[in-house]
This record gives sequence, C-alpha cells and structure tokens, in this order.
Amino acid sequence: MYENNNYTYTANYSPEEPEPPKNGGKKAAKAAALVLSAALVGGASGFGGSYIANSMQQPAEQTISENSPAETESKSIQTVTAEPQKSDGKEDTSLGNLLNINSKNSDDLTDAEIIKRATPSVVLINSTFTEAGQKGSATGIVLSEDGYIITNCHVIQTTYEDLVSSNANTNPFSSPFSFFGGGYEVESKTVKADKVMVTMSDDSEHEAEIIGYDENTDLAIIKIDVEGLIPAVIGNSDDLVLGEKAITLGYPLGLGLSASGGMISGLDKELTTELSNGGTAPITLIQTDAAINNGNSGGPLLNSKGEVVGITSSKIGGANVDSVGFAIPITDAMPILDDLMNKGYVSTPKIGITGTDISSVVQRYYNLPVSSGVMVVSVEAGSCADDAGIAEGDVIVAVDGKDIDGMDSLVAAKNKHKPGETMTVTLARNDGNIDVDIILDETPAEAEE
Repeated sequence: MYENNNYTYTANYSPEEPEPPKNGGKKAAKAAALVLSAALVGGASGFGGSYIANSMQQPAEQTISENSPAETESKSIQTVTAEPQKSDGKEDTSLGNLLNINSKNSDDLTDAEIIKRATPSVVLINSTFTEAGQKGSATGIVLSEDGYIITNCHVIQTTYEDLVSSNANTNPFSSPFSFFGGGYEVESKTVKADKVMVTMSDDSEHEAEIIGYDENTDLAIIKIDVEGLIPAVIGNSDDLVLGEKAITLGYPLGLGLSASGGMISGLDKELTTELSNGGTAPITLIQTDAAINNGNSGGPLLNSKGEVVGITSSKIGGANVDSVGFAIPITDAMPILDDLMNKGYVSTPKIGITGTDISSVVQRYYNLPVSSGVMVVSVEAGSCADDAGIAEGDVIVAVDGKDIDGMDSLVAAKNKHKPGETMTVTLARNDGNIDVDIILDETPAEAEE
C-alpha cells in the first residue's frame, strides 16, 4: 500500500555441482546439507510487512522456510445479517453455516445496489508511523457489529530504512558511506502503526486498536469501540467462476470512496509474498480486472449479490501490466481472521524439520532415488517428525497422496491442516516408498516486541 515501504528479497541461486564425497558417508552429506538447508521448523505468526510479489514466475530451485500460516476452523466470527441456523437452541456460528446463510440470496443486484448495500460496511483507515516518519491511507471491512474490522497487514505496519550508528571509522577507503556519513549505516526496520484512525461512511472518526496481524497472508484485524455497526455480508469464494461480475470498493489515491467494476479473471492463482525478513511465503489469490490501486488495500471484492468474496491486497504494477489485480479469497481468510480476532496470532502447524528442494545437483551429489521433492536435512528432537520416524536423508515426495515438487508445495500442503491433525507423508527411500502419518505440532506464537 505504501509507496515508501521497502521489502528485501534474496534471489534464488543454484549451487555449483560439488565433488562427490570421498567417503560417501552420512557425515559428508550432513555437512553439505547444512549449507543447502533452510528452516522448516514451523510457521511464524508473522509480525512484519507483507507485500504481494511482483512476479508470477515459478521460483528457482532453492530452500524456502516453512513459515506460512495454517487454516483453522472459525468458531466465533458473526458477520451476517441473516438469522443463523440453530442447533439445540444455540446459534451455529461455524464458518460453514455463515457461508451457507450468506449465500442464500440468489438474486443478482445492479451495480448501484451492490455499492449501496456495501458502503456502510467499508471504512477509511489512516495509519501513522511516527518512528518511520510515514503516513498512509487504506480501506477496511466491518466484520462485526461490535467494531472488529478487516484490513491488510501492510496497512498497519511498514518497513523503512533507518540510519543507525556504526563503529567509529577513520578509514574513508574501507567504507566511504560510513566515513563521510559520520559513522552511520543503513538498517531495515519493520514497525507497526502507533496510531490508526477509522472513518466510517457517515464521516464519524474513531481511533482503532490493532488486535492481530499476519504478514504471511497479509491480513489484519483492528477494532474500534463502537456498537451497532453494519457488518459486511460474507460470501463464498469457493463458488466463484471465471467471468463472474466483480466490484471493488474502497478509498484509493486519496479520492474518497470509489467503486470499480470488472470480472473475476482468474482463480487459484499461486503467487508468493515477500516477507520483511527477506523470505517468501506461498499464497493463493483471486485475479480480477476491477481496478485495485494504492488505498484499495484491505477493501472488499464484491460479487453480483453484494457479498464479500475477497479482500483486495495488491496490484502488479509496471508499464507492461494493466488490469491485473489480486484479492485474498474470503473463504481462505475467515479461519485466519478468527485466529487473529481471538488469539492475536495465527495458529500454525509445524512439521519440525529443515529441508531443501531437490535439484539435479542435489540428486547426483546424494545419489537420491528421485529427481523432485524435499530432502530432509535435519529433524528437530521431540517434534512430530521425530516421533514419526522421519530421518535425515529422507525425501518427501507426496503429502496426503498428492505429489510435491519442493518446499513451496510442501508448505502449501501442510497449511491445509490445523495443529493436531494427522498428515500423511510419503517418503522415498532407497528400498522403496513408505507412508508415514504425523500429528502436526503447533508453532508457538512470536512474542510481540
């Protein structure tokens, strides 16, 4: 959202083919593996800026960390205006029931009716980052009557370059910038907004509290101390079809509330998010040609019934790219939003291994029986992988019966589960493939600074 946001990215590379180890033993393999590995020990809850990468290309063969959040069942989010179904006299507020209720209306609306229906549930968000010297505006979606609001993670946090004091340097030839700059160096910092203001459709203003956020999915929950709000009507993004009407509503470019029409131009688009720590995380998005500009971030993507089917997050920019915008599918987002609202972080499954993608170089060097998958580099003692008997040198080639070709697909498969659920992993060993069931651990939430 913020043009001043800075995100770091380390390009992938392929190592040169090393000479085969003389002894061919596990010690040499283990030592080399440490160079190739990256942590697959769990999913960080994500306190950092997230931004949709400006590339749809498949990443090069390289290790990626397992740091993408898991989906969990929504238990308490109540966002509907229709009467929930009841069981044994109690309201059924499960995600499945909410989606079912909100999708009962089969009558399509005109564009004007869609906008009129959604407007009371769309808010302007202004964030102030005093430490970074930045301000920015974006959009939010009213989630509940008592003031919970959806937006993007990058709306309420930013990454900036800070000048920090370095050791005294008297040699101008060793570090000219540090010498002439008075002993200062540039450091990248990620901070959350110290003030978030929400403006409703009736122009009333309220200061918001940041409840929780997750950079891997670019989602956040904030709350204002107001009752009687009109929640957005939540749809089911799983029901979307190519060519279906799509409308964005938000506050782009400082122009006030604006709407843009188009269609659903792509489904299940696999992209990656660039994280503030320089890593990446896979994400599945809806593609639309409805305009999404700076300021639309955190706003709704609406279907022909006026239901929210996506949360707009970013636009691929550049002179050669136009009419290509992306939104987070609402059905994927709801369990994450529930975690953020109730816990302040995303409940993330953890396998407990480190691993690396299998390239032709890796396959030849370790004499692996397969040419794709993930080679296990190390196993965390006491983890679910350790309990299941997964060992260094094993190669994961499938999860739940579906082939995986690398770390990205392993993370995506893992994130279809919740902590405590059983996931079946297929291991390729020299004497054949075996299936191993593991009960996924939960990654502890990161402590907020």
